[in-house]
Amino acid sequence: MTTAPVVSQALTSSVQMRGVVYPATEYDVFASAPASSSPAAGAGSPAAGASGSAVYISRLDTAAGDPVASGQQLAEIDGQPLFALAGPVPAWRDLMPGDSGPDVTELQKALAALGYYGGGDTPGSFGPATQYAVDLYYEHLGYTAPSAGGVPMADVVFLPSLPATVVAVNGGAGEQPGQPFLQLAARGSLALAGELPPAYAGQVKPGLKVTIYDEVTGIHATGTVADLGTATTVPPAGAVVDVGGGSGSAGASASAGSGPGSPASSGSSGGSGSSPSSGATVFIPMTVRPSQSLAAALNGENVLVTVETGQTEGPVLTVPVAAIVTTASGTSYVTVAGSSGRQARVRVTPGLSENGYVQATAVTPGSLAAGDRVVVSG
Repeated sequence: MTTAPVVSQALTSSVQMRGVVYPATEYDVFASAPASSSPAAGAGSPAAGASGSAVYISRLDTAAGDPVASGQQLAEIDGQPLFALAGPVPAWRDLMPGDSGPDVTELQKALAALGYYGGGDTPGSFGPATQYAVDLYYEHLGYTAPSAGGVPMADVVFLPSLPATVVAVNGGAGEQPGQPFLQLAARGSLALAGELPPAYAGQVKPGLKVTIYDEVTGIHATGTVADLGTATTVPPAGAVVDVGGGSGSAGASASAGSGPGSPASSGSSGGSGSSPSSGATVFIPMTVRPSQSLAAALNGENVLVTVETGQTEGPVLTVPVAAIVTTASGTSYVTVAGSSGRQARVRVTPGLSENGYVQATAVTPGSLAAGDRVVVSG
């Protein structure tokens, strides 16, 4: 006969599942040839720029996991810099002296924030003061500004949320860039969705506490349940936005110079085009709201997600799950083994369970106490 002691302890009931960390918004940067490159056959190929010319990575200045700040150079494409600036309007044209519009305004604001533009031109109008700031910025990067003036579309990536994080780099120095060339996650945009088994849906609701653990990196995090979705077999994914001078050649619907926003108008969800396999497991997507921004190292990780579904109010009497016997009528009891070998059945009401123990409240007060030994079946 196997026995185990009755233990007084606090219990927390929980549900565990796997979860996927992914960028809520990912910016795919497509490299393009400088405006001076002559058109060639092969437009639309994986390594062709918006002009149809093949492009090459002269130098690579970033790697997966690196942060990206406004004003930072990302790479050198065909001898020209590719840099990131803060701004909500995607680069859709070469910005030239005499131009005006919201994209000129964001260029002026970005250069002002970096200390190169001190005003002097009408806001939104590309005048001599703006050109002087552009010259200073190119000089800071170690390049001579374009002889025709302005900022070529191939050189700049405007991002609405900086700093960002490099998710992936597709290509190395001396190679043709992949399409996309860079994949960037917007600041604080890493999202987490747990894959909740439908059988546990009734136990989980918005607002419950969540703990997160990644076995690969050893990172721990916390959060709360934000929302429960509809049962599906499709892994969660965020929105993907195409940016950069070469994005027009990557998408069939985008055309160069068609207006602000058209090169970056994909806004598609990365999971929308996925086709689940016939044997895929059905789950309920559970959106987790992290207590603070998730670490960049968690991007793409499959993590352990634990939801606290209940907690006792202080210590309670607990016994091993195998010690509780439930009859056909629904009555539950434990068998207490006395020191003399005598056994006595004690009716109990089971409660929360955790780590193999279950709360056992005696129907008759005082008939069960911490330290008693109960028979464990099996």
